[in-house]
Amino acid sequence: MFALAASGFNKPSETFIRSHARHLAPDRTLLIAERREVKRPIDAPAIIMSKRLPIFVPKNGGLGAALSGVVNPTRLTQSKHAYLAALLRDHDVRVIMAEYGPIGVNLLPAAKIAGCPLYVHFHGVDASRMLLDTDVVQSYQALFEYTCGVIAPSAFLADKLAEAGCARSKLHVVPCGVPTDAIALGAPEPFRLVAVGRFTEKKAPLLTIAAFAQVIKTHPDARLEMLGDGPLFEQAKEEVARLGLIDRVSMPGVVTSTQALAAIGRAQVFVQHSVTAPDGDTEGMPVAIMEAMASGVPVVSTRHSGIPEAVTDGVTGYLVPENDVEGMAGRICALLADASLAEAFGRAGRKVAEERFSESRTIKMLQDLMGLPHILY
Repeated sequence: MFALAASGFNKPSETFIRSHARHLAPDRTLLIAERREVKRPIDAPAIIMSKRLPIFVPKNGGLGAALSGVVNPTRLTQSKHAYLAALLRDHDVRVIMAEYGPIGVNLLPAAKIAGCPLYVHFHGVDASRMLLDTDVVQSYQALFEYTCGVIAPSAFLADKLAEAGCARSKLHVVPCGVPTDAIALGAPEPFRLVAVGRFTEKKAPLLTIAAFAQVIKTHPDARLEMLGDGPLFEQAKEEVARLGLIDRVSMPGVVTSTQALAAIGRAQVFVQHSVTAPDGDTEGMPVAIMEAMASGVPVVSTRHSGIPEAVTDGVTGYLVPENDVEGMAGRICALLADASLAEAFGRAGRKVAEERFSESRTIKMLQDLMGLPHILY
């Protein structure tokens, strides 16, 4: 068995975790979660590590009967770490991948006891804001020493992890892929802008709104659709009202991944004004940007974290400095005024997505890194 560990598997914004659960080792994946979830969208056995919740084991290739349970690994005693290690052995787990650094830290004692190879996939906050905490860095260094591989979605974050003490020989850059084969080229509607992502400080939705307020001075027919929710959602709604943009900006909240892709496909331009948050939190490699590229939609974003590793300025879209609202508005206006240029950027982005960010490619990279075909099949 292959084990995939995460805090949970139902966060709307974490499509990449569900992709890993479904595709890394089909029918041979044991899910390890820190909390029970109301819905279980992934057909795989699972260990739920929270308040003695059930452990599910395979039964005819699907979910089986509840047998026992363990508590949250952050509070496991030495004997319970040994118990979890025994469960890993009982399920014949050959390799574990933890989603996010703290999950890897939590699983480290059991992996050591079981003698199970452990890989850790970092994503963003765990390789940015958390690195400002010396206790976290110390726990990471113990993790780096044991783990067989540390995975980052961008070279930018890989450099951060190297600075925190991870040996370069253990670092691997693997973006979270998108299903390019299943994403059709969009049918852009003129003057439609789309932004997808949580309403958080690092996504800077207020700056996106500020840029759009400048765009409509030149292009009064422009419309902006912002998908997602988060701590800044209500503030963003208030800002839209304050600027008199209620009839031009739609904010439907959380949508399904299918609905998000459909919205992206209708866009003439995809916009995302990512910044380093005041607490140090940064992006890794935003999946929504790769989805826009796969949809043939040009991207206007910022020179932030791993974004320049995906978006080439003047080729697949435009990049502006963080917090440059006027610059972002100007670049959006340039694409709205020149549909042929927007189309050319979109075609170039689609080609990059197919060559570098396809789900099949990134899944194979992870499978090869962890030796899954050799170990499990």
